[in-house]
Amino acid sequence: MESEYSLQERNSFRPFLIFTFLLIGILNVGFSINSSHFRVKTIEIESISNKYDSTDFSNEVLNQSIWLINSDTFISKKMQYPTVENIEVLKEYPDKIILVISEYAELIVISDLRGTFPVRNVLYKNGLEISSSEVGELPSIVITNGPVEAGFNGELISMIMTFKNYNLDSSDLSFNYDGENLIGVYGETLIDFGPPVDLGTKAAALGALLENSECNGEVRFLGSEEIVANC
Repeated sequence: MESEYSLQERNSFRPFLIFTFLLIGILNVGFSINSSHFRVKTIEIESISNKYDSTDFSNEVLNQSIWLINSDTFISKKMQYPTVENIEVLKEYPDKIILVISEYAELIVISDLRGTFPVRNVLYKNGLEISSSEVGELPSIVITNGPVEAGFNGELISMIMTFKNYNLDSSDLSFNYDGENLIGVYGETLIDFGPPVDLGTKAAALGALLENSECNGEVRFLGSEEIVANC
């Protein structure tokens, strides 16, 4: 009888212990979240670009609980900086965060000569065009005449991203568009793409040719994958 009583006592005591431990855990989490010891006091930025400063992000996180900070905290900042692709949050407890900012790749410099004043923009991987006076070693295209179809930039993105799959120096790529045909130059190779359609497919065919051979002549596309090479 006594053993049965002890068993019942243990069985009834177990839920109480579980509840107590859960309550203690919840209280500890609550205390940690609201503790001044775990509030963000230091922000560092890691980015290949130097246009970001820690003060740009302080309003979102400074003096906030470090436990509640994550990538979603900076959604509004990604909208403010449309070239930002991702913000990774690294935490150094108790009060420091490091923001690792990665941007969409710059793909090509577009110089548009059709207007009264020439316009030079950088085209990003996400389709954004931004005016820039400073450009790195990027491919370039000059537009001398129009019209330019709505999907033109998308074709350029597809082409450049495909070229990146090959062992080519993309900064040596230059193009000219006269409103009808796209002409390219790579080193000593002249490339007639024809109309700017299926440029990703054309780039795949051309990339394999340029990567595996030295062509010092002219390459002309008869179709998306049909090439006539006079090297």
